[in-house]
Amino acid sequence: MSKFCVSCGAQLADNADFCTTCGAKQSAAQPQGAQQIGGQPHPGAQQVNGAAKNFADAAKGLGAAAGQNVKQTFDGVSFDSVKGAMSINDIKNVGKTKNKNTIIGLAAIAVAIVLVIIILCCAITPGWQKPIDRRFKAMNKCDGSLYAKTFADAYNDYVDEHYVSDDDDYDSIEEYYEEQLNDIKDYAEDEYGDNVKYKVKVLKKKELKKSDLKDVEDRYEDYYDESVDVSKGYKVKLKITIKGKDDDDTNNTWMNVYKIDGKWVLEN
Repeated sequence: MSKFCVSCGAQLADNADFCTTCGAKQSAAQPQGAQQIGGQPHPGAQQVNGAAKNFADAAKGLGAAAGQNVKQTFDGVSFDSVKGAMSINDIKNVGKTKNKNTIIGLAAIAVAIVLVIIILCCAITPGWQKPIDRRFKAMNKCDGSLYAKTFADAYNDYVDEHYVSDDDDYDSIEEYYEEQLNDIKDYAEDEYGDNVKYKVKVLKKKELKKSDLKDVEDRYEDYYDESVDVSKGYKVKLKITIKGKDDDDTNNTWMNVYKIDGKWVLEN
């Protein structure tokens, strides 16, 4: 036998007009898309076509059954009926009574809790990312106070001692940083026009090795004469977009963030 059913792919006698498995009428025309070998339809293709049809039919049946089950579950269910079935006693005895309205109410509460958790997780910025966001927000607003928060306290102390306290031009470290930010803004406006804004997106991060963290501790000791504890760090890849009135640009760059003395800060 070399003939196969055009519907289900079952093997048939050469002269069969109907399939003995599914009952489908056999036609001389081959199913659309059947593979050809030597001018003849490949029986394997017919089997695949038949199997695919059976799978589709089965999936359709399962979908219909699932839809019917959902419909039956919620048929006749109103908000008031669910609300009325959510007493303490109903909830405590739900395993015994199997009250459908109580079960629906508990399921709705569970879904709501999961959604709240997901929203909170998405909304909360991880600690290591906060100094990155602060840095670019400070650049957008020329905010020296916010800019100072992106550095380790030990570095700010060094800047205050060597560049602020002995200089009559600055009353505070925030003022010193603000002047730096204004210089950056002036340079950016020469390149991109007025109203320059920075937008940053974190692409990926890699945790730094303990040896890298030790190098940072040594650098603070050597350059700033400060002993610090660097407990963690990441190398972060950023996508930075700079947009002004006349032009814009986007580039990727790497930036290091460290947890120094319990505070997440950026590399100096």
